[in-house]
Amino acid sequence: MRRALIVDADPIERNRMLNALISLRPSLIVCAESTLLNARRRIKQWVPHIMITDFYLKDGSGLQLLEQVRGLAPRAPRLIFSHNSDQDHVSQAFRVGVDGYMLKTETDQSLRQLLRSFIRGDPALSAEIARLMISLFKATDGITNGHAAPVSVKSAKQAGLTQREAEVLRLLARGFDRHQVGESLAIRASTVAGHIKSIYLKLNVTSRAQATLAAVNMGLVQVTEGEQAPSSSILP
Repeated sequence: MRRALIVDADPIERNRMLNALISLRPSLIVCAESTLLNARRRIKQWVPHIMITDFYLKDGSGLQLLEQVRGLAPRAPRLIFSHNSDQDHVSQAFRVGVDGYMLKTETDQSLRQLLRSFIRGDPALSAEIARLMISLFKATDGITNGHAAPVSVKSAKQAGLTQREAEVLRLLARGFDRHQVGESLAIRASTVAGHIKSIYLKLNVTSRAQATLAAVNMGLVQVTEGEQAPSSSILP
């Protein structure tokens, strides 16, 4: 993970994200562009290992860039950084398979906290987006990136989950990353990663969004309107 590309029409937010990234990973090569055209020229030179953009650019949509990078580097984490927090925008973002959705209303401190989780491979969501995602799961059987939602699983026992795996899934669905899960359960993060692989296999899911939907369906987690996800919350 050596190169990052930030594409945002707002120079203030663009620089804020750039400075936050550099403060967390000084060795990272970070380029910032304001237009779709310039971003595509940059991508022709090198494919970014991290892609961060907003929905609306001066000459097009940031979603086009996210899809382009997904085709060139499927494992490169992609992040939406936006003021838009409504259902339509969130749904669009996760349909193209973003790994994180952060709001520009985040403070500098919370922005760095979410980015820190994102950089180490844990998709990050602002708390407001996490709550919206849970409500969407409950109302529409979730956003599944083209895969069938695991709506038929009604209990952890039916899915074949062990007690520990159910505990891990419950914490993941509440917005914990693997390090926070490990701290909460007093186990290593690497052990948590092993549990996550087993959970995915047993639930027949391929993303954290689908796993979260399964957790909601099984009654392992409930998120109320006023509940806050952890600062480095994850989903999908």
